[in-house]
Amino acid sequence: MCVNYTQMKLKYSINFRVEQRKDKDGNQIVKNIPIIVDFTFNGQRIKDPIGYRVDLSQWDETKQLVKRNNFNINVISSLIINQRINTIKTHLIDIYTEKTNLNVPLTPLLIREELKIRLNDAKPVQATQLNVIDLLQLFIDSESHQNSWANGTKIKFNTFKTHLSDYKSNLQFSDITEAFLLKYIDHLGTTLNFSNSTNAKYLKMFRWFLNWASKKGYNTNFEYKNFEYKFKGTTTSNLQKNIVFLNWEELKHLNELNLSFNKMLDQTRDIYCFCCFTSLRYSDIANLKKSDFKTDNNGNYYIEILTVKNDEKLNIELNKYALAIWNKYKDIELMDNRAFPVISNQKYNKYLKDVAQFAGFKNKETVITYKGNQRTELTYEKWQLLTTHTARKTFIINALYLGIQPDIIRSWTGHKDHKTMEQYIKIVNEQKRISMNKFNEI
Repeated sequence: MCVNYTQMKLKYSINFRVEQRKDKDGNQIVKNIPIIVDFTFNGQRIKDPIGYRVDLSQWDETKQLVKRNNFNINVISSLIINQRINTIKTHLIDIYTEKTNLNVPLTPLLIREELKIRLNDAKPVQATQLNVIDLLQLFIDSESHQNSWANGTKIKFNTFKTHLSDYKSNLQFSDITEAFLLKYIDHLGTTLNFSNSTNAKYLKMFRWFLNWASKKGYNTNFEYKNFEYKFKGTTTSNLQKNIVFLNWEELKHLNELNLSFNKMLDQTRDIYCFCCFTSLRYSDIANLKKSDFKTDNNGNYYIEILTVKNDEKLNIELNKYALAIWNKYKDIELMDNRAFPVISNQKYNKYLKDVAQFAGFKNKETVITYKGNQRTELTYEKWQLLTTHTARKTFIINALYLGIQPDIIRSWTGHKDHKTMEQYIKIVNEQKRISMNKFNEI
């Protein structure tokens, strides 16, 4: 960012830096430090703050810019601050060049006044001047970076932002009343035709953002905290009817199915079954590396992963079924030391349905959805409903059915709350009742 020029034997230089400050004990201050522009010209000097502050760790001294993907204490992004730096630099060069060519005597006062005029339409952006949609983007950018969001989470929030912006682009925090929330929920259900489960997720995301904005001091309207809305069909008792999984007999049948005639179907089946035997999400098996496979002191295999979704470290022991699949692929060389040849999620789901159809999974499954108070039931054959998500559900339900304690299962899946297991436990209890009734048919 340092610029040195010689024109008509007159020199100038432009430097940007963070101000060197010390506290009362003589220690260097490293938090929330002003950024200074240091403009030297014709033996004179201007040293002024640019209107933004950053932490010392966020400043790139070599480039004289804020490091990418950083936010200051006011949640102003590095992109905005660096634009300000570049704008000031451009104006200073223009002022110096124009005045020099016109033989206008340059003084610090003249340059400050001229720069002030030219920056009139480029005043520093303050977060308090931003509306809800602007701050929602800052929330997405800062939280996704600082908390290492999975890409899917960021996509969902960007989609939510688009819907909210389309509904009211100039939304202010003072607008978010109970009446507004009720109208917005009605808009999602009637205009956008979203199901209650989708709307419940968007309302949860809205609360997440509003809590962040309130904590940061941008929002002082807390009416949303008292807002309660029950979406019909989103309770545990309703949701259990929509959980698609393979029971143990179906899973064993799929795992033993001969698919050697088609390499892509064979690999898709293997990857799906490995997830069914380990509880891995698609994102985790797609990122699984050979180096993630370990052995304990007794020579037993397990995988050690840092989950993509929430950066949680998990150790998952390999049962004989998972180990057999791993042995099939462990000697195959793959890019980036990957453990399995995992294709895109979209293609994976397509081939999985082909595998499931070939496996003969034609028993009927009823999917129940609610839009407002309207209940809709659609019936499918099971093969039509299998996706990457059903592998994890298959693992949990079969583990419960085999009598493994929920707390142990959660140590493999990474679920924090026992409540997340309730819907699966109800399904297992229903499966046990159906199995016991078979004695009555003899």
